Amino acid sequence: MHRPGRHVTLSFFRYAGRERVWGMRQMAEMRAPLGKVHGLNFYKLLGTGGGNGYGFWPDLGTYGLLGSWTDRSAAEKFHRAHPAHQAFKQHSHELYTLHLTPLLSRGAWSGINPFECTDRAGDGPLAVLTRATIRPRYVVPFWRRVAGVARSLEGREGLLFTKGVGELPWVEQATFSVWRSERDMTAFAYGRGTRHAEAVARTRQANGFSEELYARFRVVGCEGTWRGEQPVRLTHTTDQVTA
Repeated sequence: MHRPGRHVTLSFFRYAGRERVWGMRQMAEMRAPLGKVHGLNFYKLLGTGGGNGYGFWPDLGTYGLLGSWTDRSAAEKFHRAHPAHQAFKQHSHELYTLHLTPLLSRGAWSGINPFECTDRAGDGPLAVLTRATIRPRYVVPFWRRVAGVARSLEGREGLLFTKGVGELPWVEQATFSVWRSERDMTAFAYGRGTRHAEAVARTRQANGFSEELYARFRVVGCEGTWRGEQPVRLTHTTDQVTA
């Protein structure tokens, strides 16, 4: 039975050459091993968007793994020694993982809310995850608006990292972004006249989603690199981990 977790990880795996086929296969083959991982209460294997991260066509060289854990120690043990993670590490060209503490979560993912929120306060990077199952009648209108929202993210003040992810192309979609501060995130998401705010309002009016979830997290650790760099740097250096 799925239970909400107090610690969350989101890993991105970039594959090169023939390893791209291996990465694609893991969307099916890794389900059984992950279902047996101690302390992993909820997980999702994810594809990612092409282009600027939110393209209509998927990025066939990049995949993701989201995990909701009993606690951080269980997640760190998995990343340190579990055969499943070691396989991902061996086959991927690059691996980047963010460790997250849930601050707010409302809605459902596969019928449950997988994140147990805390009252942990503090400064530092803020991550936001929005995911939804798009009603068939709304798929075309939804994707017509994605390009404009994605363009508005380019060069956005305070945006440290972003990537579109999803379980099922074009229908089960999610956005993930990391912001320097809550103020930067709020200005993009809720600022008057922004493309994002307009898209959200129209979707609500059309009742375009059959299921959705919105969550915020504090970034508490990082492992590895993304395109050769470390896009999210933390104030507390003890949380900055390199794989």
